[in-house]
Amino acid sequence: MREEDPTADEQAFFAELQRRLPDVQDWYHADDDGTLWMTASYDLVQDHWIRDTLRVDYDGRTLRGGLSPACLNWDDGVRAHAAQIDTRAADGLHLDVTDPRHAAIATSAWFRRRISELQRS
Repeated sequence: MREEDPTADEQAFFAELQRRLPDVQDWYHADDDGTLWMTASYDLVQDHWIRDTLRVDYDGRTLRGGLSPACLNWDDGVRAHAAQIDTRAADGLHLDVTDPRHAAIATSAWFRRRISELQRS
């Protein structure tokens, strides 16, 4: 976790995302070089336990999303690429963005698609 408050872009992104997907969670981080970023996550719960966790990293410029390899246990605070999440795969999210609202719309659509796919499996 980081000490800095969410940036204006992070606040706008998460407010719009949470409006579209109320159960999404937010986690705020900073890289060693000071770059601020956040993870939005969604837990798929089955029989009172977390079966899968979807995650999307957002830094105001990029969206990188996929299935957490550890339900955000060891990979919390680790960027998707460092956690070896293939964000370019058919089930990943890999977009460059400039507008927080458009980023939230794309993230919400990706979360909803992946949630539906995972609930069927």
